[in-house]
Amino acid sequence: MPFPDQRNHQSLVHSIAPKWIALLVLVVVTSAIAIQSQAQNSPTAGSPFVIRHAKVFDGKTLIAADSVFVQNGKIQSVGTDLKVPPGTAEIDASGDTLLPGLIDSHTHDWGDSPRQALLFGVTTELNMAGNPKFVAELKKAEAAGKGMDSADMLSAGNVVTPPKGHGTEYGVPAPTLASAAEAQQFVDERIAEGSDYIKIILEDGHVCHVTFSKFSEAEVAAVVAAVHKRGKMAVVHISSQADAREAIAAGADGLAHLFADSPPASDFAEFVRSHHAFVITTLTATQSSLGTPSGASLLTDNRLAEFFNDDARTGLKAPMPFVCSGKLENALVAAMQLHNAGVPVLAGTDAPAPGSWNGVSLHQELQLLVKAGFSPADSLASATSVPAAAFHLDDRGRIAPGLRADLLLVRGDPTQEITATRNIVAVWKYGVSERRPRLDR
Repeated sequence: MPFPDQRNHQSLVHSIAPKWIALLVLVVVTSAIAIQSQAQNSPTAGSPFVIRHAKVFDGKTLIAADSVFVQNGKIQSVGTDLKVPPGTAEIDASGDTLLPGLIDSHTHDWGDSPRQALLFGVTTELNMAGNPKFVAELKKAEAAGKGMDSADMLSAGNVVTPPKGHGTEYGVPAPTLASAAEAQQFVDERIAEGSDYIKIILEDGHVCHVTFSKFSEAEVAAVVAAVHKRGKMAVVHISSQADAREAIAAGADGLAHLFADSPPASDFAEFVRSHHAFVITTLTATQSSLGTPSGASLLTDNRLAEFFNDDARTGLKAPMPFVCSGKLENALVAAMQLHNAGVPVLAGTDAPAPGSWNGVSLHQELQLLVKAGFSPADSLASATSVPAAAFHLDDRGRIAPGLRADLLLVRGDPTQEITATRNIVAVWKYGVSERRPRLDR
């Protein structure tokens, strides 16, 4: 999606800091008084619990089991009539569906965004451009066991872009790559900063009527080779079908966006499949870039609205500062073509770009995938098991013994009606229940 992947962090933080401080005070106060039905009855942090009488979506499909036992932050057993130790807290999930915690495969983060993500059931964010120091602090807290109130995060850190390339236009100093000869050193510096994978910008701006410097094919290939030499994954930002093909031909492991500038060629999906690449959808961002703020419809959904703060309400209805060329239908057709060809399709939002917000916009992305033709179950897989496999996150994305107890309990059955994911009963990260204070109090 061709729009600011690296926002001006300084100006944004300065503009929203007072609101975030007020929000944090509000969360502390309301956490003590919120009444959240079954979520309120969840066990205390670190205690074992068993969820019974639920439909269980394991990350791929509904399974015959109806119970999940959690202890020490991990799923211990899955089945029916589970035997559990005396004193284990029991959660009656009759009428509910239990899912793996959701994974948003394309976010940007600052301030309170990881907490906002967890509030709406996103337990892992794959950040596609972020301030390395901010990400390092989050990871430090996570390692110390202090990040239970925020989504887990992996990050690309600083992106790889040429001088005057996309990502340099926001007034924040950003490292740039001047030539293919410097590719290995540049990539090594990003890894030293803590990048979990590397994001490369392949974008000249023409789709959105702006102008950026753009890497040559040789330069893209050199960066991808440098990334692979260090055993990392290369994810490429594109906005046109031509650039998508160029990135895949250069050996990219995945695309950070779909394109909307043209209908997908009949061989596009097979081309991607033959190169063993994945694609992150960002249909939410595409819709907004074409002139329709994607998050506007979320604001009227009563299952979600009570948890929005003022910044979320502003962000969800905010228009893009530009309108790009293309049609949403092109991206929808491309997504379905890729899925039918067996290409891993990962749900991602690009939140919190205008028209989106961390956490909640993933529910809109799932609905757009169903609109594209995905079954609800396949849409759910795109935000659970599929990204976990693509990014080699072997400890999450599914409900199975031995995995992290990152879980989402919702009222109803999202394998039949995808918007049931919005009717959240409870969220657990590592087996710790997330208290969901109503932000309108």
